[in-house]
Amino acid sequence: MMKTGYRAGYWIAEWDDGTDACMDDLTQRCPQLLIGRYVAIASCDSGPYTPTADEFAAGWSKIEALAISPKVEAVSQLPAPGFDEWYVYDWSNGLAPHANFVNRWGFSALNSDDEYTNTFWDQVTRRAPLHVLGAGCPALFLVTRDEALFKAVIART
Repeated sequence: MMKTGYRAGYWIAEWDDGTDACMDDLTQRCPQLLIGRYVAIASCDSGPYTPTADEFAAGWSKIEALAISPKVEAVSQLPAPGFDEWYVYDWSNGLAPHANFVNRWGFSALNSDDEYTNTFWDQVTRRAPLHVLGAGCPALFLVTRDEALFKAVIART
């Protein structure tokens, strides 16, 4: 089941099929969310992601628990084991650590009266990513400032 919404200048889509969500379900259909951009990984498999030595050599960096990709050329260069939370930017300079929210069972970017969700939105408005992608339990979500891309994603899912 898909739900949509709008908050703080961002379009929101959430898919909930009652099982653990998989980021690949979204990124394989809509790679344009990531290609040519930088991904700040706040959660990977429920925790921080530590790039391998080869990934560091290829341009990955880390700020405390936040792993930052080089400019994405292929979706396959990003880890997506589940319970993932990605903040997507057009730049990588000046990024700071991000809290993660996807690990809380039932987290929804669409909630409006939940303090935990309000803290998520405080972070989103403060950090101003282009997109936020999350895969937890039981939902997959996209938060984006790009209305045209939002409409394209909705049409493909």
